[in-house]
Amino acid sequence: MRYAKLLLMLTLWAGSILIASGQDKESKWALRGYLKNMSTLSWSPYLGDTLWFDNLVHNRLNLTWYPTDNLTAVLEVRNRLLTGATVKNIPNYNEFVDSNNDFFDLSWNAIDNENVLLNLMIDRLYVQWAKDDWEVKLGRQRINWGINLAWNPNDLFNAYSYFDFDYEERPGSDALRLTYYTGVAGSMEVAAKLADSYDTWVAAAMYKFNKKSYDIQLLGGMAQGDLALGSGWAGSLGQAGFKGEVTYFIPIVETPANTNYLRNPLTGDYVLDSNGQRIKESARYSTLLLAAISVDYSFQNSLYLNGSIMYNSAGSYDGNILAAAIGQRYSEFTVRDLSPYPWSAFVQANYQFTPLLYGGLALMPFPGTNSFFVNPYLTYSLVQNLDLDLVGQFFWGDNQRGSYDALSKALYIRLKWSF
Repeated sequence: MRYAKLLLMLTLWAGSILIASGQDKESKWALRGYLKNMSTLSWSPYLGDTLWFDNLVHNRLNLTWYPTDNLTAVLEVRNRLLTGATVKNIPNYNEFVDSNNDFFDLSWNAIDNENVLLNLMIDRLYVQWAKDDWEVKLGRQRINWGINLAWNPNDLFNAYSYFDFDYEERPGSDALRLTYYTGVAGSMEVAAKLADSYDTWVAAAMYKFNKKSYDIQLLGGMAQGDLALGSGWAGSLGQAGFKGEVTYFIPIVETPANTNYLRNPLTGDYVLDSNGQRIKESARYSTLLLAAISVDYSFQNSLYLNGSIMYNSAGSYDGNILAAAIGQRYSEFTVRDLSPYPWSAFVQANYQFTPLLYGGLALMPFPGTNSFFVNPYLTYSLVQNLDLDLVGQFFWGDNQRGSYDALSKALYIRLKWSF
């Protein structure tokens, strides 16, 4: 089975290259993608107070086929070659990298040893039929119902982590989605994920409409065992953009999303009783309210400002922001895990310094706690389609020594060629 996966991945990759080489203006095929190399220098007291070096070669191929005017087929492959201290020293890191799947297991660690890890993944694979006001999409796709930048309480299907900046496409779901467009700014949408249990099953509907220059959405459905009801909007306050999202969760079925189960501290696996059932430790919440609002403004000199705040009724002031950021990369991450704290704030400023140099700074404080996140970044265009990025991620908080200090410092140097 493992070799069959590898053969499938390599065949799709080679086929994409051959198709791209034969493209012309009348072609029904289109290929896009990129090749990135990112080196990372990181330090954390949790890693022995030593400087770690890692390297990631990241290739993406986005292949689209247009067999008819109404039908589109999409295949997108994500390939990552990882080397360095993290691969060598973090236990079960291979499983960590290979965990971001959905109902179907469409990824494989083709090379997996203590020095090198090569992961091949299909993270988009769907067909889309569209005619008049109807659209049907089946397969692995991104169902993005979020509106805000930093946190999206409405994103029931594909919650994403702001800290995972190198995954611009964000996760997808193996799902069926049906959309009917009622007008230029209106639609009705129904979507459901494939799942074999309530643990991961999501099925919901959303209605979009425009009212007094505001785009408004109403949504409801079942999400990982909860009844979820929510709303979102995007409009303006004067010259500034004003957006918001709110979702209310009511547990119906006990799942890992709404229940704390006992886990083995060494392996992280659930502890089972004599009947093979997970042992419940406590309810995670009786009800849960997630709400986020944001205001953004663009100046004529290209300066862009964004401010946001989120409330989590089940959050705790004893949370750990670094642990939360790491945990958000696992497949069990849901919209409920956007932040471990009751209150989270976000402030961002971007500026185009020159036609070739772009940069900014994002700050994420958590009111009522000592936790703090700082994220500076710069992008320089070396030549057309070739960019150099410098990104910093710095976490502060109460550390394991009982004092306030840096929990993690990381500098990323990334070269990206797009085609």
